[in-house]
Amino acid sequence: MTETIKKALLSGLTERLGAGKDDAALVAALEDAGADVQLYLGYTDDEWNVDTLPAAIQRKVGQLAALYYQRDAAEIAASGLSSVSYKEGDVQQSESYLSPADYQDKADRLLATLARYRRCSAL
Repeated sequence: MTETIKKALLSGLTERLGAGKDDAALVAALEDAGADVQLYLGYTDDEWNVDTLPAAIQRKVGQLAALYYQRDAAEIAASGLSSVSYKEGDVQQSESYLSPADYQDKADRLLATLARYRRCSAL
């Protein structure tokens, strides 16, 4: 991935997630998302060049990277909890966190939108 494409995708991630995010974590999420899209579409390493992919696929890489970043951040914040409740007097607050399976389901649905771009493999 060229620096131009990486900067564009990182810029899109920052817009999607808001400023002040960990750049190293964003890059890691972007690389993971690119690898997963490559695997899903059936490209070999020699064939895979995100720079020449249609803009629609590049956007999906960015969307998947945002999901991965959110998953990783939630995992750290939740410390493995599925929900937390607070109560003080008459005030009560509860928070629920998505499970790893929920994030995987979202990722699978996002990847499924790319099904028309998949390569047919001869078995």
